[in-house]
Amino acid sequence: MVKTDKLIMTPINGRTVKVTGDLIEFHQQKEGDDIVKIYNDKGVEISAGDTVYPRAKSPFKVNKIFQGVVASKITYYSLMNATLNTSSIFMLPFLGGSRKLYLWDSLFINAFIGTCPEDTGKVLALLYRFSGEQLFLKFENALCSFRNFIKRVDVDPYHVLFIFDVPSSASKSYEMFVQSKYSEIDDIWKLKILEFHGFDIDGTTGKILFQSESLRKELEERLDVKLPQEAELHDSLDLKFEVFDPEYYLPNPHNLKQ
Repeated sequence: MVKTDKLIMTPINGRTVKVTGDLIEFHQQKEGDDIVKIYNDKGVEISAGDTVYPRAKSPFKVNKIFQGVVASKITYYSLMNATLNTSSIFMLPFLGGSRKLYLWDSLFINAFIGTCPEDTGKVLALLYRFSGEQLFLKFENALCSFRNFIKRVDVDPYHVLFIFDVPSSASKSYEMFVQSKYSEIDDIWKLKILEFHGFDIDGTTGKILFQSESLRKELEERLDVKLPQEAELHDSLDLKFEVFDPEYYLPNPHNLKQ
C-alpha cells in the first residue's frame, strides 16, 4: 500500500489496484464513456498507459480506469491492467479444478487461446502476477505437473505465463469457442464451466451457453433488433484481448507514477 499525495494504492488482485484517499478534488478526462485520466489541480494525475507503484519494486501498468460510486459519491477508483476476458470464463474450466485452485482472487490475471498476436493454436495460456512467496512457488510447481502442461514463460520480471495443451476431450468445444459458437460447446463442458465458477444455470453465463429465450428477448429489447433463432447471445471474440500480447501488460519504466 503506497500513499501518493493523499492517495492510497492497494493491490486487490492480479488485475486491479484500488485508489482511495482524498479524491474530492480529482477530475476525470474521458474518451466516450471511458475514463482515460484522473487528475487534480496540483499536478497529480494517472492516465491509461501509465505505470504505478502500489508496492515498492512492483510496477503495475494501468490500461483501464473505473470509478467506484457509493451513495452517488465517488469513493475509489479501480486501476486495471485488464478486465476479465471471455477465455477466462469459458476456457479456463477446461483444465479442471475450481477458481480457488487457480488463485483466481489473488494473482490470476487472464486466460488466453493463443500466445502471440499471430497465433491462435490449440492451447490455453494462463497469465499470473509473479510472486516470490512460498505459496506461489508451490502453486507454480503444481501447474507444471499437469499432464497437459507445455511450458512456463517468464514474460517480464513481474508476470509469468503457463501454457497448456487443450485436453483432447475438450478439443471440439474449444474449436466452437474460438469460432464464438458458445452454444455449440458440448453440454458436459457447459456444466463444467458453470460448476468451476459456481454459476447458476439461470445466470447470465448459463443463459449464453444454453441460448436462453429470456436472454434473447432481453437483448432484442435492448438492441432494438430481431435476432435470428440460431444467433449466439454473446459478443464474438475480440482476439486483441483473447490472445496474449505482452506489450499490453508490460509496465513502462519511462512512464512511471509513484
